[in-house]
Amino acid sequence: MRYRRWLGGAAVIAMAVVAGVSSSQQQPVPPMAATQVDLPRDRVEAAALAQARQDPLATRSQAILRQQRQSAAVLQLAQSSPVPVLAPADPALLGGARLFTGDRHYMLVIERGEQIIEIYGATKAFQSAAPAPSAPPRTAAPVTRAAVRQPAGLGQALGAARQVGLTDIRTERTEYGVDVAFSRFGAAYNVSFICEAQAAPGCTEADAVSFAAGLVLIGGGA
Repeated sequence: MRYRRWLGGAAVIAMAVVAGVSSSQQQPVPPMAATQVDLPRDRVEAAALAQARQDPLATRSQAILRQQRQSAAVLQLAQSSPVPVLAPADPALLGGARLFTGDRHYMLVIERGEQIIEIYGATKAFQSAAPAPSAPPRTAAPVTRAAVRQPAGLGQALGAARQVGLTDIRTERTEYGVDVAFSRFGAAYNVSFICEAQAAPGCTEADAVSFAAGLVLIGGGA
């Protein structure tokens, strides 16, 4: 399962590299091709980032990380990242963490028991070109659908996450666990829970959202 996940990540990175090379050569863009755009940071998001830098919990986590050689190296790399680096507040999880940084993106990989957690952040995105206007669709008769029931605890977890500044939160069950995407500080983030099984303890959508809400800023975003 882990190898399939890493192969998938490598494929995504390879696609990003190809896109970067193509853009540097200024080749003609097809009418419907996706283009790479920067994610802007408005005043509200800049103020939230400045406040997060003063968070006592984040300051405490950084002080603990400086005490160990491996975690200190992770902290130093995080602080040089152009993307605000979010990480678990528990320094013990960062003891064996691996941090990868690049052009306006980073990925932090940690292990928690049998679970692997990947935290990806970026200040760039791919935007599809707008399609040509089409004729308005025909009016169809309304369809009555049964209300979709949220998984247990998800509503409460989403409410708590929004209170700490997460926006545009989306969750998805995957073949390997759970994905949670959200925005914060003007950047886009994705947290992936890779579990031994979907029914494994601590691998629910509510667990993933609560984990994302508990992440603290350890550096970056200058």
